Amino acid sequence: MNERRGLLANIIMNRLGGNRLQVNTVDPNLPRNTAERRSVAVLGGGIAGLAAAALLSERNFQVTVYEKNDYLGGKIGSWPVRFQDGFQTQVEHGFHAFFRQYYNLRELLKRIGAERYLIPIEDYLISTLEHGNYGFRGIKTTPALNMLSMAKHKVYKLTDMMKNPESRRLLAFLQFDADKTFEQFDELSFRQFAEQVGLPPQMMVIFSTFTRAFFAESHLMSMAEMIKSFHFYFLSNDLGLIYDVLRDDFQTTFLDPARAHLERHGARIRTGRAIRALKRLGRGFAVGGDTFDYAVLATDVVGTKAISDASEFVRRENPRSFAELSGLKPSQPYSVLRLWLDRGLKQKLPFFIFTDRVKLLDSISLYHNLEDASAAWAEQTGGAVVELHSYAVPDDVPDKSAVRQHLLEELYAYLPELKEAKILYEYHQLRDDFTCFHTGQYRRRPVFDPGIDHLYLAGDWVKLPYPAMLMEAASTSALLSANAILEKEGLQTEPVYSVPLKGLFAKR
Repeated sequence: MNERRGLLANIIMNRLGGNRLQVNTVDPNLPRNTAERRSVAVLGGGIAGLAAAALLSERNFQVTVYEKNDYLGGKIGSWPVRFQDGFQTQVEHGFHAFFRQYYNLRELLKRIGAERYLIPIEDYLISTLEHGNYGFRGIKTTPALNMLSMAKHKVYKLTDMMKNPESRRLLAFLQFDADKTFEQFDELSFRQFAEQVGLPPQMMVIFSTFTRAFFAESHLMSMAEMIKSFHFYFLSNDLGLIYDVLRDDFQTTFLDPARAHLERHGARIRTGRAIRALKRLGRGFAVGGDTFDYAVLATDVVGTKAISDASEFVRRENPRSFAELSGLKPSQPYSVLRLWLDRGLKQKLPFFIFTDRVKLLDSISLYHNLEDASAAWAEQTGGAVVELHSYAVPDDVPDKSAVRQHLLEELYAYLPELKEAKILYEYHQLRDDFTCFHTGQYRRRPVFDPGIDHLYLAGDWVKLPYPAMLMEAASTSALLSANAILEKEGLQTEPVYSVPLKGLFAKR
């Protein structure tokens, strides 16, 4: 929660317009449900697809969700694995943080009854081998004041910044204005900017861990995306960086409630159904042997590009949108290595730690301190469940085996007591399907309404009119797409929420 505000903090928040803005107008006089039932195909069962399906099925649309995997969830998917000795458990793509400014995602959690599973983290911790640890629990949360508070807590030295005349360029973080920011900074990488400004080492560590949280190394990450992300998470609200997590695996806490909610409202769920292409049928579509009035394309960047390329009408009806969809590309590969160890940790640590990578390791998650199921296993065995994540695997790491070796070596550098632990089980993923936030990508992104009749787009890769990132971007794009369908049918739309649209020092 935000600290009790003083006069200056109130002035700052008043200028920003508060933490949470409703950015659309809802007409309460319009009907909520369609009298003539319309059908909607939702391609993709991740957050974006589930959000769109939940909203539309509630409004009497006949929704069918197509998901290529045998499980729902996309990047928050959860699936069972069984090891040779019979031990079975759930695994996932990796740790996910539910920040308190994820307004539209949290509305989805409320809608499906999953919000009750959220618990707060103890601290937002960045651990380094050279500069010690940085925690953010005690940092003031009001924008601008939080940056000064970081200096007070020795995250950086204010005197170093004052001596460097180029430090004034850091004010760009407080001047976020989507059009101007992306015009000025999207072709510049964060590393280029940092070198031009002369960021001190401690600041570089913190900023670099942040870039990799968006699945990009600093020399590839768009500086404009960095400014937007800092605005969204840290400089547009006083909710702070202390976020919440779901206290058990996503199947239990998110996907089972989502499925139950959809089925209560008559939605059909088709897992294990990869859709290769859409076919135009009048103003509607033929999908998987069925016909639909509308379609929401909510697959990941790899799937979306493939479906668009194979759907002949997309190119014909809007060449520009076809080019944008065809130009979608994934970011660098990422890796998740989950380990079940025969012993626990003696030291007490938060259940999630950002790390200053030596080569690969970006975070350590202690699942036995986070998930109920992992905690039960650890209590029964005396062991620990540890997950290692590399958000952006460098090009010079040759293969999956080398990735594993680097991750383990860096784990032991950070937590040497685990070097003697025996690995009882492990599950390793190396994937290449996350959205790319590299330089020059923003102007080529499609918007949620691509100008193709009755087709809408949802995902964290969609260019939004409001600042949002990752899971919140997926949820927001789904809301916008669902609202567009509701408007087409003359129905009442759903509220859409956002952090303030511009930075503290941006021109109004």
